[in-house]
Formats: sequence, structure tokens, C-alpha cells
Amino acid sequence: MFNSALGAGNIDKVTDFNKLQDKIHLDDAVFAGLKLGGLSADAFFAGTAAHDSSDHIIYNSSTGALSFDSDGIGGISQIQFATLSPGLSLTAGSFLVI
Repeated sequence: MFNSALGAGNIDKVTDFNKLQDKIHLDDAVFAGLKLGGLSADAFFAGTAAHDSSDHIIYNSSTGALSFDSDGIGGISQIQFATLSPGLSLTAGSFLVI
């Protein structure tokens, strides 16, 4: 579960994530603006940065970086909070907001 304040000094490494067995739990108090329950498809984007204002969880499949962008493509930069293995086939269904 990701429930600690986000920042450059707080990036977790997840080494054994299995899309078929695991879910990434996000605390709604830390990931402000995300609705409780399964992450909506609009809130997830696989790429290097958000491509519209609804993209909040960004997975860079080349590097494995997992980031939160509180305003999508607005003026606030995304913050990396974890590193997963590169090349995972993550989807919004890989996340649960609690």
C-alpha cells in the first residue's frame, strides 16, 4: 500500500509485481482526487507523462517509473512514487484506491 507522503526521497521499488495476482493499493489521502475503489480507466496512462487532465497515475513502461500527476497535464509536475519492472502490461485494473 502506498500511504506515505510523496517526494523525491520516497520512491519505493517493487520487484515482484504480478499483474494476475497483485493490485497496487493507493491511499486516497495521499493520492488526492482519486475516487475510492478501482482506478478509473481515464485516470491511468502508460507513457512518459499525462496526455490529458484526467491522467493521474502514469506508468513509464520503458523505465518502470510509476508516478502521480495531481492535475494531469496542468502546471504541477508528476511525482514518481515507485519503480516497477519495465515492460509490465499495467492497466487501471492493476490499482485500487482505498
